[in-house]
Amino acid sequence: MSRLFTNRRLFILLAGLILVIAIAGLTLRDRNRAATWPERMVMDVQNTVAGWLYRPISNVTAFLSGVHALHQMYVENAQLQAELQDYDSLKAKLADAEAENQRLSAMLGFKRSPSNRYQLLPAHVIGRDPSQWNAVITIDVGSADGVRDNMPIVGPDGSLVGRVDTAARFSAKVILITDTEVGDGVSAEVQNGSQKPPFGVVTGSTGKTGTLQLNFLSPLADVKPGDTVVTSGLSTVYPPDIVIGHISSVSGGSQGLTQSATIKPSADLQYLRDVFVVKSGGHG
Repeated sequence: MSRLFTNRRLFILLAGLILVIAIAGLTLRDRNRAATWPERMVMDVQNTVAGWLYRPISNVTAFLSGVHALHQMYVENAQLQAELQDYDSLKAKLADAEAENQRLSAMLGFKRSPSNRYQLLPAHVIGRDPSQWNAVITIDVGSADGVRDNMPIVGPDGSLVGRVDTAARFSAKVILITDTEVGDGVSAEVQNGSQKPPFGVVTGSTGKTGTLQLNFLSPLADVKPGDTVVTSGLSTVYPPDIVIGHISSVSGGSQGLTQSATIKPSADLQYLRDVFVVKSGGHG
């Protein structure tokens, strides 16, 4: 009963307030007439009530507008992040495509070069053990493609990479020239401009990973940093004049009986992606 009475009183109060406001609106139509004190009182009450209602409503409206703007900002930020990721992905793919195009262009240029007198089979590097990074790679051609053991392997520019160790039907294991365990050395000569170029044997260096060592040079051999080292052709595996690398330093052997030199390989052995198998043009 008390709740009903309270609701009824509230209803009556609101109805009275509406009636007063309506009467005030009718009486205020005549703007040329001065407002009476009841009219002014009604105006004050009306403005006070309107102020009470306006402030919380405006605050709520501003809060909701801020929430909407924040949500919109979050959505736009997510879209920008997605577009940025797409851009980075496309940029990476473009860089890979450009690098691949350069490698393939180099391979095509070497294959068509007049200085190339070999029958070449292109191949991709498909396997590399991190623990044998400077020793072994696996390529995607094998005996089904005419690959045989001990065939030379060269890089996209024709510089020496290594030789086939074992040819399976659809793949082959390649021993790199930087290998220090299985590799048996490469007979080489130094192009120093003389009619009788110095000879030596190139092996993987045990002192500096990824480099080569030229051993058994004559103590009288005129070799210096920058000289080009190529295969000599005195081998049943490697044909002559394949570039191995360039001399970076020269040192004397024990008791002055020989010289040795450190060689930087011409082939980018650290980042091999594509190679050639030399199928013909050698001695064996």
